[in-house]
Amino acid sequence: MKINNECARKILFEVENIPYGETITVAKLQERISEFSIEDVLAIVTLFNKEHYLTVLDKVSYDDNDVLRDHKIKGLTEKGYKSLDLIRNDEDWNQIKSKINNFDEISIYTIFDIANKIMNVKHNNLFDLPNNLLVQNNRW
Repeated sequence: MKINNECARKILFEVENIPYGETITVAKLQERISEFSIEDVLAIVTLFNKEHYLTVLDKVSYDDNDVLRDHKIKGLTEKGYKSLDLIRNDEDWNQIKSKINNFDEISIYTIFDIANKIMNVKHNNLFDLPNNLLVQNNRW
């Protein structure tokens, strides 16, 4: 299944908003971002759990989506927070969307890489660093 990049970004925002010590089921998460299908949400939660972007409390069965709906998401991992920070800014996100012709076809991880490069350039410009001292910020 193709990953919906808009949905992936919204999931990161929603999971970040889970209060400390609380959880949210995958089904409840999908209700909060109801413009996306449960299949989209399940695919992204599964992927982000496997890649350690978020923490799912129960042992996840990757082949049974009905069971997955009831699993509880605890929150973002450090990797998840760092990745969200790269795409948090709406201006940067919209710039990436407008400049990449096949935005819906590329991986969310490619978008993280592009956003990382944009952030690196912004930081170097902010501190007026010469181009030969371009800081590479590999956040994950």
